[in-house]
Amino acid sequence: MRFSLLPTSIACLSPWSFTLLLLFSLQAFPQQFSANEFTVGAAFQTYAWGNGQGCLLDAGASCLHSVSPGPSFTYSRNLSPILALEGTYQPTSAYFMQNGLFDSGRMALALGGVKSGWRGRRWGLYGKLQAGVASFSCATWNDEINANQQLSGWNHCGRLTHFALEYGGVVEYHKSPRYDIRLDAGHLMIAEFDRNLLPARFVSGYDLNARWGNVLNHFDMRLGITRSFGRQETITFELAPEKQKWDTGIVFALQPRTEPWYTNGFLNPYPEWGVWASWNMSKYFSWDTTLLHSPRNPGLTVNPAYQAGGRAFEALSGVKVGFRSGHMGYFAKVRPGIITFGETYRQRDDIYCGQQVCGAKIDEGMFTDAVLDTGGIIEAYPSRHTILRFDAGSATIFYLPKNIVNSGISEPIPSSAHPSILVSVGAGFRF
Repeated sequence: MRFSLLPTSIACLSPWSFTLLLLFSLQAFPQQFSANEFTVGAAFQTYAWGNGQGCLLDAGASCLHSVSPGPSFTYSRNLSPILALEGTYQPTSAYFMQNGLFDSGRMALALGGVKSGWRGRRWGLYGKLQAGVASFSCATWNDEINANQQLSGWNHCGRLTHFALEYGGVVEYHKSPRYDIRLDAGHLMIAEFDRNLLPARFVSGYDLNARWGNVLNHFDMRLGITRSFGRQETITFELAPEKQKWDTGIVFALQPRTEPWYTNGFLNPYPEWGVWASWNMSKYFSWDTTLLHSPRNPGLTVNPAYQAGGRAFEALSGVKVGFRSGHMGYFAKVRPGIITFGETYRQRDDIYCGQQVCGAKIDEGMFTDAVLDTGGIIEAYPSRHTILRFDAGSATIFYLPKNIVNSGISEPIPSSAHPSILVSVGAGFRF
């Protein structure tokens, strides 16, 4: 009978750290991988179907929610056992989506990004982060009177293409040295920005010269068979970069978002700048905080509203979970926080010119709403004490209820939740 003792440093690990250490130690067994992989399969994506102008996933009973299948192709370039560059193409959806003023027709999706995680002898578990475009075949269209003298939509279709961001996870089962079964699941966000329509489109009987934007949300899943090509290599593992207690630096971000329907409803990019800091509690866990300042967008399309308006200050703080290898780090993030707007309506008093209202006196002030930020973070370590950082994901703003005084009468303003895309790049120091 043989006995072995854990080293003192391992015995002092927390249960969570020890579990992750045990998971990654499974890679010590001999394994092989190929540089090139190609996956063919089917995609299944949620969508909303209805004639309403607000036919989104969170819309009311006027919309039908379903899943549209379609073909899917993914190419993976494995840079190492834990990191791959990927490109995904979904040429068309099976169903013709009828979403009123939002994305209609058949959707084509093209994404590119990274996949990173753990590769075992039989299983692989990864996180992924991809950006690209989503294109809809009938995003602008005209109404026509058909042979039965009925108004019918989706005629003379025009294609529109939008920015898309997807993050999620991948599970792989290594059936044989050359073939894998792969399952992807992710949150797909599509930013449809405001657009002038020339010539004007007739939608549901209305003559429109422009339409406002929104961030559309979908659940995207893919199931396929992966075939590897090229010479198979035995896996070797890089040492993790030297641990530092703190990472901190400056960051530049874009946060395309809409505001509650009480305002104009336009989708604006909202550039932001700020600082971030990570307290690295272990090799796999960090407490991550970002502070962002958003100056007011120029132009006439951004106005103060009841729960948003003017300059904004955003504070996000939560967990960052993942691992580091070589000169790179790959993490998932969940960070709740707040966003404070500097110019929101508190009181409105009409100004009369005789018997007619000819203006209004408006009292503005600050108002704070809640935020939940989820997504992924990729870090690069050029040297022992420097860091480059990119993170992307979904930042949902929960506009809180409030009361305003409108011409002496208290008016309740209900709460609402609006998703936004949050993408940022930064640089800093480790110490």
